[in-house]
Amino acid sequence: MLTLIIILVVSFAFFAQSVLGFGGGLISIPILSLFMPVQDVVSMIMIYQFAMGILIFKTYKDIHWQSIKAMLPATLIGVGIGITLLNILNADVMRGILAAYILLHLARKYTSFDPMKKLILWGDAHLAGLLGGLLNAMMGGGGPAFILYLKDHAIQSSAFRASIIAMLMISNIPRAVGAVSTGLLTWDLFVLSLYAFPPFLLMLYLGQKYHDKIPQKAFFIAVELLLALSAVLLIGKIVL
Repeated sequence: MLTLIIILVVSFAFFAQSVLGFGGGLISIPILSLFMPVQDVVSMIMIYQFAMGILIFKTYKDIHWQSIKAMLPATLIGVGIGITLLNILNADVMRGILAAYILLHLARKYTSFDPMKKLILWGDAHLAGLLGGLLNAMMGGGGPAFILYLKDHAIQSSAFRASIIAMLMISNIPRAVGAVSTGLLTWDLFVLSLYAFPPFLLMLYLGQKYHDKIPQKAFFIAVELLLALSAVLLIGKIVL
């Protein structure tokens, strides 16, 4: 049953990422954390996120390397802190952090409350890298921090997209090393992740193929509702 749940959640989450440009970790990690320890989920989903980094080879020429270099040192520090916290925090604390992160994401979309944006405007590349690396290592969700910085520095849309892909891929390298070396990513988790790999690849392909045919606004709303529900269920699991 758990394997089937993983296949279904991973397939939908990365189909959403292929269509909308986000959602892989943001959708799959909170939902799967209802059935598995958060640390196991974050480590397993990292495998799929790492695989998506293969896209970097198609966009290499468009990367805004100046922005990448500016964020990189602090990103490495953030990844180290994130791996450490992931190792020492208990499951309910991690679920609480996940729920808070989802609610903050939704608040950014639908209200003027956006403390992360204010922090990055103040801390520039260093704070964007630190937060991006930290959030990516802890919950597979460093994208918003990188995006907030890159949208003001990678001017062309092609450079913006390529730089996000590159930054996530680069931050996932020390993240993978840290997860393996600290025992967060085990052989059993790796084998478990392989069951969902064929449908994961299929969903990436279908998302790219039918990107223009899917009503993105309606699909986006459905994803946001799913995220809100997962946050409520995470809080419920902590309380109950």
